[in-house]
Amino acid sequence: MSWEVASLLILALALAAGFAWYERSEPGSRMLALVATLAALAAIGRIAFAPLPNIKPTTDIVLIAGFALGGAPGFVVGAVAALASNLVFGQGPWTPWQMAAWGLCGLLGALIGRVCGRDLGRVPLALVCGAAGLMFGAIMDASIWVTYSGQHTLDQYLATAGTSLPFNIAHAAGNVVFCLAFGPVLVRALLRYRARLEVRWSDAPAIAPAALAVLGPLLVAAAVAAAVLLPAPAPAQAPALTPAPNIERPALPRIGISAGRSPSARARVSTSARARVATSAAARAAAYLARAQQSNGAWGESPRSRTTYMHTSWVAIGLAAAGRDPRRVQRGGNSGAQVLWSGARRQRTTADLERTILALAACGLNPRRAPGGDLTARLRARSDTQAIPIIMITSRAAEKHRNQAQLAGVDMYLTKPYREEDLLSRLRGLLTKAA
Repeated sequence: MSWEVASLLILALALAAGFAWYERSEPGSRMLALVATLAALAAIGRIAFAPLPNIKPTTDIVLIAGFALGGAPGFVVGAVAALASNLVFGQGPWTPWQMAAWGLCGLLGALIGRVCGRDLGRVPLALVCGAAGLMFGAIMDASIWVTYSGQHTLDQYLATAGTSLPFNIAHAAGNVVFCLAFGPVLVRALLRYRARLEVRWSDAPAIAPAALAVLGPLLVAAAVAAAVLLPAPAPAQAPALTPAPNIERPALPRIGISAGRSPSARARVSTSARARVATSAAARAAAYLARAQQSNGAWGESPRSRTTYMHTSWVAIGLAAAGRDPRRVQRGGNSGAQVLWSGARRQRTTADLERTILALAACGLNPRRAPGGDLTARLRARSDTQAIPIIMITSRAAEKHRNQAQLAGVDMYLTKPYREEDLLSRLRGLLTKAA
């Protein structure tokens, strides 16, 4: 086998592994759209600066994509940008090398983000982009050495690298300039977009009894609103489960505060200590739940008791609250998310529908497209929930999203940002009208 064929096979396997990694991460539709947009932007940047040899913002965009979004999205942005831009510059044996080289730039960005944090300054980020340009040049020098040198000696590689050195230096310098110009702005934009795609759980503050009286009847509304605009998954099969009695909730630990400190100091100590206890307790609880999972992917009242749909629902919500993806907690290839999805059609009571909607939402699944029909519509159609008003708070202001919410039975559609005083006033008005 020749060097050329062997190198292309290795590159093909590496690219296939990178795309498979991205596919296994199960990106949502919004993440897919963002990755496609960044790849197109990187390709257009390469084309727009074609008159300037090796001075292009492509490497910066790819590295920043990995820096802000992670390794798999960064790799795909780089690989797709190379493939797409070569539709203009011409495809050839250099295309897979460019795809792999820019994909590695995306992985380098993700590594820097993980090691150094995503608040890296303008100048350090620009230096990393410059180093990525030199790495890209070294890989492309290797591609010329493998494909065209013949004898593949070290002297031939050094000769190739020496010839391309001025172009590689221009590439690195251009990367530094481009990053100094727009790098931090692009990082902030991507991080802000990423934050909107993530769900973060935190302890709720204490609520006065009067506020509970106002907000209590909206539990069903929260369950419906959480499910209206989630992306639809593919159905999964799982064994049927039978319900069992509910179990008591464990008591939460109390945290003492020294009486000798000032009120502000006591508040800071309380917050810090409570955060440490909550983090360690959540990690231990999630680890216990993972060990207690049974071979069919579900949970019961205890690790060896009969599994039930109700306990599986609560465990899925608890795992999501602890920062664990319930779909990735598996036993024997089965996950609780599969059990919840396949068993959704058998839920009948109001409590079962509410719990299933919240559990599916915690798993990243869409209750509106669950087996057996739209769970939110079924909940809304029940006689004991028809009079309960539904309010949706979202950052989506497009007309199509408003129409979807209206079809789902939402009474008030509120877009961010909003004032809490206005929200409470409108909630009281809805509850008064419903009464």
